This record gives sequence, C-alpha cells and structure tokens, in this order.
Amino acid sequence: MKKLAEEVGLQLTNIADKYPDISVLDGDLADSDGAFYFADAYPERFLMSGISEQNMISMAAGMASTGKRPFAFSFAAFLCYRAYDQIRVSICQTKMPVTLVGSHAGGLAGRNGKTHTAVNDMAVMLTLPDMQVWAPADNDDVTYMLSQIMSYSEPAYIRASRAPIGEQHALGGRPSELRWVFPKRKINIVSCGIASQWSKQVIEQLHLQGCDIGLLHCLHVNQVEQLQDELADSEQLIVIEDHCKLGGLASLIQMLDIKAHISGFGWPISFCGKSGDDEQLREAYGLSQEQLVKAIIKLHFTNIKSASSKIVEQV
Repeated sequence: MKKLAEEVGLQLTNIADKYPDISVLDGDLADSDGAFYFADAYPERFLMSGISEQNMISMAAGMASTGKRPFAFSFAAFLCYRAYDQIRVSICQTKMPVTLVGSHAGGLAGRNGKTHTAVNDMAVMLTLPDMQVWAPADNDDVTYMLSQIMSYSEPAYIRASRAPIGEQHALGGRPSELRWVFPKRKINIVSCGIASQWSKQVIEQLHLQGCDIGLLHCLHVNQVEQLQDELADSEQLIVIEDHCKLGGLASLIQMLDIKAHISGFGWPISFCGKSGDDEQLREAYGLSQEQLVKAIIKLHFTNIKSASSKIVEQV
C-alpha cells in the first residue's frame, strides 16, 4: 500500500506525457513524499531543491511565470510553515498555478514526532487568497483531483496523510469535489482526507446500532457555496477531522448560513504533535473509532438503549 502523496506522485507521472508543462520540485524527501516516481521517469523535468523549502517555492513560482505547471513536494509541515511567506507572496498574491503536495499532513506523523506534524495546515492555507485546498481520501480522489487541478490555473495545496491507502480503502461512489459516501440524512458527518476513512468506519458501526446518518466527504475543501447547498437541510452536523479543532473544516462549516447544530471532533488546540502509533495517538485524544461512536451516540442518539454496552461488544 502507498501513502497518499506517493499515489499523487505515481499518478502525476502517469499523466506527464499528456501535460508536458508539468515539472516536479522536491525538498530532499522524494523517497518519503512520492516525488521519486516522477524523478525516475522524467529526470529532465525534476528538480531536487534540497533542504531549502523557501527557495523551492520561489523557484516554483518563477517556473510557473514562464508557463510551467510545477508541483512542489515536501512534508506538509515544511511547506505550510517554513515556506509560508513565499507561498503568500510569490504564489498566492501573484496567482501562480503552483501545486503544493504536502505529505504527512495531520496529527499522525509516526516516529517523526511533533516537528514533522501539521495539525493546522488547513487553517493556514484556507486563509490565503485563491489557494485551492484539496484533501483526498483514496486513490480515486487523487485521479479526479489531478484532472481538476490541471483544468484550473490557480494555486493549489494537496493535503495528504502519512497513512497507507490501498484499494480496500476506497470510499465508494463517483469522485467529485463533494461526495455523499452515505446518503444525506437529517444527521450527517462531514469530513475530509484520511478522516473520511475514519468517518466511514464510524458510520458503519453506527448503522449497526440503528443510527441513520449520512456522510459528506469534502475533497475540495473550500467549496463554500457548494457546502452551503449540500448541508442546508441538515438538522445536525458532526465534523470529524485530522486537524486542529480551530481553523479547519469545522470552522469553515460554522461560517455557513445554516441552522444545523454543529459538533466537531479533531485535535485539541494544545496538541502540537507527538511521536507514536497512529491508533494510540487517536485513542489518547478521543479520536479512535470506538470513542467517536460512543460520543456521537451520546450527543445525538441518547434514546438508543444500552448503546454503550453494544458498542463495546461489537467494535
């Protein structure tokens, strides 16, 4: 199984002949962030910038100004934070069509620890002018996303988790910017990226408990008008995200003109990242499958008898 950023690198390589203007830059992490696929196949269109993310972004902006379509790969923490000013000035203020591929986004950085963790990257990127934020959850998302990015001429940020994703993790349904993985109901979960995998597992368990609940996966996160339309009839919304509770998808949805009650589950504001096993970290911060199921039933389905004991038996 590949990490999502690796899938981006592979699929980008597969479409490179169709788009000869695509170039790839990497911040000395090609073997971890997926850029090595492109580097091996098209060395003349690949630039290893070294551990110099700020310069890499400036170079990518310069390449875009000459008609190229550069994709800059690194860990999300190094792209979004270390090179923030270059992204803000050289890419967003000039509206250069540079795509940033941020691997290891979110709170699960494994043994890399807090320095390599990006739990508020969406908060940073969503506030930049004209920056399109994408959060794929499966391989089909990557295919659709790349076709859309290449049809636009705007800055883009791809948020890719470290967790391996295989065919068995497919969300199902036709990929789109906003996708109902489970049909819309009065109570719906909204999520993006790897958290949509978590949400699917949670809803499958909730369905076993008799809870009728929908799931909206947000591949293109900042589609505010579309989100408004899709969620307008909801009575209650539950946002599950691999992001700080402030500034991510929940904060974006709270800005919408909808009457639904909104509950959010994500990393606490005090969380800057830790080194550890994914499931242990999720459990330590109330984001495991069992904990989310219990919390959602307690909040929204309190009339279900003996729910807690059933969950313990079946999870």
